[in-house]
Amino acid sequence: MKTPGLMVRTPVRQTSVRRNLSGLFRLLLIPVLCIPTLAYSATWVVDSAGGGDFLTIQPAVDAAAPGDSVLVRAGLYKGRVLISSAKDGLHLIGDGSPGDVIVTADSVVIRAGQTDPALRIENLTITGGGTFGALYTQEAKVEVVNCIFRDNVGPVGNVAVGGAINATLHSDLLLEGCVIENNTGWEAPGGVIVWESRGDIRRNVFRNNTATWGGGLEMYHCGSEPVSYIEDNLFVDNGVTDWGGGLFIVASSPVVRRNTFHNNMQPGNAAIWVLGGTPVISQNLIAGSDWGVYCQTHPQYPPSTPVLDCNLFWRLQQGLCSGCQGLGRTVVADPLFCDEDAQDFSLCADSPALSDSCGRLGAYEAGCPDCSGEAIVPLSWGAIKSLFR
Repeated sequence: MKTPGLMVRTPVRQTSVRRNLSGLFRLLLIPVLCIPTLAYSATWVVDSAGGGDFLTIQPAVDAAAPGDSVLVRAGLYKGRVLISSAKDGLHLIGDGSPGDVIVTADSVVIRAGQTDPALRIENLTITGGGTFGALYTQEAKVEVVNCIFRDNVGPVGNVAVGGAINATLHSDLLLEGCVIENNTGWEAPGGVIVWESRGDIRRNVFRNNTATWGGGLEMYHCGSEPVSYIEDNLFVDNGVTDWGGGLFIVASSPVVRRNTFHNNMQPGNAAIWVLGGTPVISQNLIAGSDWGVYCQTHPQYPPSTPVLDCNLFWRLQQGLCSGCQGLGRTVVADPLFCDEDAQDFSLCADSPALSDSCGRLGAYEAGCPDCSGEAIVPLSWGAIKSLFR
């Protein structure tokens, strides 16, 4: 094994020049003289089989300086990982696909005010989380890309801790290309909570997460933070006992755009539940739940005033929306998934979710040929109300 203490960080140093060098040599040395002083970032290799700098992740994180990379080779790694201050720009990366590198730990915890550049976690499977969920960030700017969060269980009775990810107290979370599945949050979200923080939540799959409320994702008291974006995600088979099968929005106003919600009712009661705030909800495909969107009234919160436009609704038990002031342009039709039974939610080429006037509705493009030959035109809110008179 390498000895980490012998790693040398060699800066590129300026070169001194004798005054009596000829003019030609002075010209040749100008590029060298203009090079600023730099430090090389290091890559620390973690290999449970003994082929790297460390056998486990925590010592590598402790040794790393800001901007370094910790490369984790395929294997199973046990134990909590704590990333504290002075690690800005650290990259914690699995060497291979997420299924190759499995971290089974009480939690991966990131705290103590990470700033720019963001700390990045990539290509890991994180499972077995408990005390703080699988990943906990506090006042941290974090990018989580191409990871799997599976079979994590938040602590019973803790309303601020979800099963998979907790981005808290002025964190800034990018969550992209991840799978969040089979997590349990008890009284908090089964999947992810963004609490008094902001998030870019893009191109993820939230599947089969369960909780008391907010089965897949919860945005909690984020109104004082910059705008969050929830885009191009799949929420499928998430369930709650109380509020918000897929997405639960509390005193927050994110942009919720081009997501697919499918069967978020086991036993939950709405694909999107809004409790205070003015979220923008547009170009979503919502199929299979009690309500599509439910706006709850509560004495502790001002009225929920979501702005809806260009959403497709299908196969809802109770109705499209409860408590909404308007739905904008709306499609009520079978979205024509390519293979719903196999959970292929790409669209037939003639799907009404491929709308000329609204653009694509839902998370996926066309993935198979025409299915029905029907053309569906988006309806106005007045036309929708007339269907239920």
